[in-house]
Amino acid sequence: MQDAIYPVIGKQSCFPFYLTGIGISSPENHINRPKGLYSHQILFTGEGEGQLFAGGQSLRLKEGSVFYIMPGIPHEYYPVEDNWTTAWVVFRGNNLRQTMQDLEFPPFLSRNVADIQPIERIFENILASARNPVRGNETCSLLIYQYIMAVRRALLFDGDNACSQRVIDAGLIYMNEHYDREISLGELAALCHISPQHFCRVFRQETGMRPMEYLTQKRLLEAKVLLCQTNKSIAEISRQTGYEDPAYFGTVFKKHEGVSPGQYRKMKTPIIL
Repeated sequence: MQDAIYPVIGKQSCFPFYLTGIGISSPENHINRPKGLYSHQILFTGEGEGQLFAGGQSLRLKEGSVFYIMPGIPHEYYPVEDNWTTAWVVFRGNNLRQTMQDLEFPPFLSRNVADIQPIERIFENILASARNPVRGNETCSLLIYQYIMAVRRALLFDGDNACSQRVIDAGLIYMNEHYDREISLGELAALCHISPQHFCRVFRQETGMRPMEYLTQKRLLEAKVLLCQTNKSIAEISRQTGYEDPAYFGTVFKKHEGVSPGQYRKMKTPIIL
């Protein structure tokens, strides 16, 4: 079974991401591209096994394996088993090569993924949207971004999921319990026996913010509760939320809230928890 869609490229070429082809090949054929593709490609194995040559590597593609390859990279792949089934997406976009590099994608990357289902679900949504000639192009553009990020997570970080969760849990618990005193990045990293750089990278990947950004948000949230629900002085609230210098506390508070702690208290702003 060969199920493929190649959209007519028109106005969607102005999108940051746009689909140039999507399909399911069952069985997959022998593909040899000495000059690579003009588009970016993501392919995963549904069942069976294939052999891939790319980026100076020879890799066995088993069920659940995923590979990404940039345009212009010579590659070849072929079935090792007769039932080798692949699901592939090819896409382009304005300045997409630089975008993929900024997202830490190398020119070629392949990995066996522990949980392929999130990638499969987005693939199925892209395939369904590609069949819609009216609004399909816009929907596909949005879904391709989701697909790229799901594949990024699987290829670059999936092997560290258990470790990453332990790091995040340890860091969050510690900051939530000790936000009222000085906390350093080195102190948080030491809890997990990893470097501060590694801790910061994992924390940001999982939460979308740096550890110190989270700590600031936690402190300000507690400060707003105290401002609205107690008569404690600004200096006392400052110390109670981890800021020894009330003036610095006021500067941080105004930067994030747009008003000083005293003005916030007078406004009686509702707290949203």
